[in-house]
Amino acid sequence: MKLLLRHMVVLCSALFAVIAMSVGSAQAAPRPVPVTAGDKYAIKSVGVGLYVSAEVNNSGATEGMLRARKSGSKEDLGSWERFTLHTDDKGETITLRSEANGNYVTTERGYTGSHRNLLRARGTTVGGWEKLQLVKQPDGHYALRAQKAGIDGTDVYVTAEKQDAGNDAGLLRARASAVGSWEKFELEFLGESNQGSEGSRPQPAAPVPAADIRVMSWNLCANHNDKCGNFRTEGGELGDQIASRMGSTTEAQQYRAVFLQEICESQASEIETKLEFKTGTGWSVRFAPIKYAVDDSSVNAARTCHNAGSAGAWKDRGAYGIGLAIPDSNVWYTSYDLPSPANRTIDGVWVRIEQRTALCAVLPAQALQFCTAHFSAGLPTDDADGTKRKEQAALLQQIVHAYTPAGYRTVYGGDFNAVPPDSASPDTPKDVMASAYQKDKECDEGRDTARPRDGRATKPLEGRSIKIDYLFAPSGATVLSCDVTNPNPPPIVLPPTDHYPLKAHLRIPAL
Repeated sequence: MKLLLRHMVVLCSALFAVIAMSVGSAQAAPRPVPVTAGDKYAIKSVGVGLYVSAEVNNSGATEGMLRARKSGSKEDLGSWERFTLHTDDKGETITLRSEANGNYVTTERGYTGSHRNLLRARGTTVGGWEKLQLVKQPDGHYALRAQKAGIDGTDVYVTAEKQDAGNDAGLLRARASAVGSWEKFELEFLGESNQGSEGSRPQPAAPVPAADIRVMSWNLCANHNDKCGNFRTEGGELGDQIASRMGSTTEAQQYRAVFLQEICESQASEIETKLEFKTGTGWSVRFAPIKYAVDDSSVNAARTCHNAGSAGAWKDRGAYGIGLAIPDSNVWYTSYDLPSPANRTIDGVWVRIEQRTALCAVLPAQALQFCTAHFSAGLPTDDADGTKRKEQAALLQQIVHAYTPAGYRTVYGGDFNAVPPDSASPDTPKDVMASAYQKDKECDEGRDTARPRDGRATKPLEGRSIKIDYLFAPSGATVLSCDVTNPNPPPIVLPPTDHYPLKAHLRIPAL
């Protein structure tokens, strides 16, 4: 019954909320950024002076319509006034998603009369009618521009119709050719109101015995790479793939964390279900999105996953990012924005670059913490020289070790997109993970006495393979086993993913 009730909560939550809390200034760790598959915002009309609500209780053609109607402060706002920002074009445009019903805001271009281009939270996937441009104004406010939505095919701005009467007063529709006060909006970040105090983070149990645990890290390639078989794959199949790598039921029940990269938020609950079936115990899958800095603004939007299905029957998969599967005794988890390259012009072309994230969760009764991340790619258009990956690694180290004085023992890992310090590969830089090897123990290190800070390849490339996936445990831990297995031996033509799963069996020392 506990699992059933929890699944009902997860399925009813359209946003798979990641509730962030501060690690506290005393430990000198960076303050986390709250995430819900896109940071939460309220939208306030400058001309009307009220917050915008998605009126999800309406019926018919105005169900979910956006209207500037809510007074008070942002602390008084409910789900009708909460929106997340998403982008499927790397931040050129944004799409609003209502927390009240989980739908994307659509510009109703098919309407006529006074409701032409009415904004409604009713879209189930992102298309042209769901895209808006943020246009920053000299006074710091924003205008929302719908491209080619005018009657004559011109771009038009969203207006809060201050003069309309009755239930249409303050309704939002795209119809203005210029920006005045009725077309100006404030975007108020609501994440800070969701951050807890230091006391909200549970204290770890003490003393705690040594623990034998298993962990796994796997980049599932389940979003945008059509060279992977998991492209457009849904959560049930991904869950089966993960469960099949966990070994016997007894071995699977020893798992305390699975670090997942390149997944979609809609896959989380189905993966969770498969893990519970495999182990016979409760699991939670936490999710945090990778973002893009939105053009002409100071805000970020969550990158959307490619839809599942096929043309004519597309199915939304929500945001794209990383996941952390952990037993459901977990009660606290948080995400952190990592320093990432800024959008910039490269060879005359404006390049928009992914803003990376980390995700941590704790098991207080076992004094265990788990953290995962997916670092920048190291491509010519994304941290080519490794500067940001070094900063990302340094920040992850800071986050991980900030919890140690409180009594947490941390295991962390993920796809760090950098080779080990002693790698024989020609890839550079080789010092991204040097500090991690100095302070902690990687599950595959020490296999080669000539190159102790190296390990078996986890990423096949054309003509060669490299290690870029890691699992680190506290320096006092014992690595009972470390397994890297190619799950896609020939003659598979299109393997599910372009990474090998990395699995570790660890003995964590007592405290």
